[in-house]
Amino acid sequence: MCHPGPAVGLLRAYQPTYRDHFYTTDAIEMDQAVNRLGYTREETSGYVFSTPWHSTTPLYRMYNPTVSDHFYTTSYSEVQSATAVGYNYEMIAAYVYEANICGSVAFYRLYSPSATDHFYTTSASEASNAVANLGYTLESVVGYVLPVKP
Repeated sequence: MCHPGPAVGLLRAYQPTYRDHFYTTDAIEMDQAVNRLGYTREETSGYVFSTPWHSTTPLYRMYNPTVSDHFYTTSYSEVQSATAVGYNYEMIAAYVYEANICGSVAFYRLYSPSATDHFYTTSASEASNAVANLGYTLESVVGYVLPVKP
């Protein structure tokens, strides 16, 4: 059950003008975000699954065009709540583990009310820095992903 064979990279990018973090497993979609929408490619966040896999759950992707914010959650009730406040459901971005299994690591969700930006990371130090210095609040662990090996 812990065979990571079908795992794919969860790519991360940032749009500095709109202060929006974007995550996708699709390299073509990432290229379009960089080349057409002004995102800057950042590091791979971790490894996830593009189709359902053992002990995984959907990671839903939402977007609010009014405030230029991508929002990712594994909770369908959060999808419904976000829709009520202006987010549009886009797709299932990936499948992530529901629990810390198979050598996975926490995928932290942070939010900056001043930037209206949701930010996700597997790095506890990056999350701590975002809270201490960048105005983010740690909201939750959205799921678990396989780590990027150095």
